[in-house]
Amino acid sequence: MRQRRAVSRMLCQVCGADTLEQDPERQLFVLKDVGRPVGEGELTTAAPVCPPCALIAVEHCPHLRGHVAAWVERPLPWGVAGILYDRDTLSPVPGDDLTKVAYGDPARHWLVATRQVLSLNGCTAVFKDTGYLLPAGAIEPQQPLPREAVTT
Repeated sequence: MRQRRAVSRMLCQVCGADTLEQDPERQLFVLKDVGRPVGEGELTTAAPVCPPCALIAVEHCPHLRGHVAAWVERPLPWGVAGILYDRDTLSPVPGDDLTKVAYGDPARHWLVATRQVLSLNGCTAVFKDTGYLLPAGAIEPQQPLPREAVTT
């Protein structure tokens, strides 16, 4: 529920702040490195992160030790990710990862969704050595919101 709330409302996945208030024109997405920069139309289940919290995330999250990032102008709802079931056997389809299914795909009826998926459009890939995490005028890191504020 927390992921879907953060993605649908463009809340920072670390502190829960509204990333649209900080910069209504673009949001920062930090993703696990898959060997290439974030590209146009990239699909992700990650929520945006505010620049000060990006520092915290890449330092403390093992998933982001190797990471890529991009400023995104149009993160658009694309579909859902979850466990896909075979319509004939009603057994889960084997796989190591969650299956991503577009909203219009008939397979969505056989998916137990656990996450919302975004398509990242208007991407400007950025690299750690360019100082993207704390651009000029960035605010200081915020205190994380209480758990009940993020989950309700």
